[in-house]
Amino acid sequence: MAESPRTEIADLEGTEALDQVFLLTNVELRQTKAGGNFLSLELSDRSGRMQAKVWDNADVVMKKVKAGDFVRVRGQAKIYNKRLDMTVHSIVAVDEKTVDKAVFVPRSQKDVGELQAAYREIVNGVKNAWLKTLLRTFTEDPEWFARFCDSPAAVRLHHACVGGLLEHVVTLSRLAIAISPFYPNLDRDLLIAGIFLHDVGKVRELTTDKGFQYTDEGRLVGHIAIGSQMLEEVVRGIPDFPEDLRLRLQHMVLSHHGELEYGSPVLPATMEAVALHHLDNLDAKIYAFDQAMRESTTGAESWTEYNKMFERYLYKGPQGHARENP
Repeated sequence: MAESPRTEIADLEGTEALDQVFLLTNVELRQTKAGGNFLSLELSDRSGRMQAKVWDNADVVMKKVKAGDFVRVRGQAKIYNKRLDMTVHSIVAVDEKTVDKAVFVPRSQKDVGELQAAYREIVNGVKNAWLKTLLRTFTEDPEWFARFCDSPAAVRLHHACVGGLLEHVVTLSRLAIAISPFYPNLDRDLLIAGIFLHDVGKVRELTTDKGFQYTDEGRLVGHIAIGSQMLEEVVRGIPDFPEDLRLRLQHMVLSHHGELEYGSPVLPATMEAVALHHLDNLDAKIYAFDQAMRESTTGAESWTEYNKMFERYLYKGPQGHARENP
């Protein structure tokens, strides 16, 4: 018998009885107030994520599934505390060879081919010959650049999609070009190069094999250190590359999180590093805000559910109407 078409998470209203495959992105054994065990799950597909609960035989189920598994889940979707949730009646891991992984990995809503062309045009507009050579070392390596263009910019907080890293870099580069006329002492080419390099380590930090997860190198080293190392490797292959330029680029990579407690080993100390940090934070926050609007399950209400990233409720507008673009 042919399998029924699956319903994507973004299309669920919280009233559906479901029997279909999801990607299990998180599983935790927790205790009820009465002291019993239950499983808290996070299920995902390319359209979004939702919470789910296993109330019966939690200890047994915990031994049969793990994060990263594709699982067939039978249960009842609902809205709980203004969030999409699901009571799971049965869950079993399925062979990943039988699964179309494209169904479960979100992709950028932008056309990746157009983003690639746009970024190459940005690189062609760089006037500093050293920086143009540096950037072309990356973009003219077909195999490496293909990996870059398929990479997410994060596991979940912002641009967590195939093509997300490229989308993030193109947006930041366009912002840099837009603001540079207002700041004559800002080195536009240096900022554009730093924008490309700041998250370049994520190509090795993250994997898209089963959703978005950290590689061993990503967990042990992190994208900031990996990116600094990649810069050093490329610069060594460019004879007579200026040492001051290398140091400024390395500083941008190391300082772009802006604060020591956020993972940067040094604080931004050049104009370009300060600009990179704030542009990076702006794009991440606006993207995450827009995503929260799209994924909100509070319907016609004026406010979203509580958002953990922003640590607040977010305003959607009167009666929940999304603001239209001008």
